[in-house]
Amino acid sequence: MSKTDPWRDSLIAIRLKIECVEAHGRMSPRDFTGMIDLEREQLHKTYQLCRYGFAFLTASLVPACIITVLTMFALLSDLRLFNQIAESRWSQWINTVCTWGSLVGVMLLWGRWDNKSWQRRCGFLLLLSVVDLVLWFLDRGDAQGPAELSWFRSNLGQALGWAEFALLASLSGDYLVHLGIEQAEDSARSTRFLAAIGAVVWLIKFCEWTDWEHGWPLRRRNPNMHSLLLFLGSELIWTITLLQVTALIIAALRQSNRTLGQMDREDHDLDSLGFPSESAKHDLFSTAKPQGLGPEL
Repeated sequence: MSKTDPWRDSLIAIRLKIECVEAHGRMSPRDFTGMIDLEREQLHKTYQLCRYGFAFLTASLVPACIITVLTMFALLSDLRLFNQIAESRWSQWINTVCTWGSLVGVMLLWGRWDNKSWQRRCGFLLLLSVVDLVLWFLDRGDAQGPAELSWFRSNLGQALGWAEFALLASLSGDYLVHLGIEQAEDSARSTRFLAAIGAVVWLIKFCEWTDWEHGWPLRRRNPNMHSLLLFLGSELIWTITLLQVTALIIAALRQSNRTLGQMDREDHDLDSLGFPSESAKHDLFSTAKPQGLGPEL
């Protein structure tokens, strides 16, 4: 499906209906104003909920970026500092914030648009967030369980993380393009490509680090130089991808604020002038410049 703007399409439909009804004299200008206000109000609420969703995602990913950058620095400089950061309470607290904040943010984005591709990607991302929540509860469950399955659960969570990176980049990129930021499409594409590379490197690292001869539950074996390099490469790609995804989400949040501010100013100007004239209505219909929310799959 070609890229379309729901606001622009709805306004064009209203304009055609206005012209048709005006020709037959069956509706008053007051009714026209109500139709336009209803469409703008619905779109305004959609943008508001998207802004809240991206705000929750930002609040959950920014602390994760900070702890990840610190962890990467410690990994390259001092392994003891790396172990201290990984086992600190701050790391556990940030993991909690990231898990719950991402879940709430994705729930707010889910169902905001009728585009089937958007709904499908949001639904899959919501499913992955629920699995992350289940893993979070299991990690804080019985003391015997995590000791046996911690290696498998940690790697499962990281495997889901690569898919979540790709989905978040895709959704935020399409949303930014919808709001008129064309260059966001290239940024989202490069982020998804980097997430795919990271997933391949992680899979090789997981195979190298796992003691397959031991059986279930899977356990980590003693690393060699080759596996250590794979671990370092995987963590480096993870850090870069996380930063890029967070930058896209912050950009989506800021652009939502700008769009809502512009809509509020337009509504204030229209309210101060009363019912718009034919030229004002033409300006209103021509203000919708965003693109669509991505192609159908």
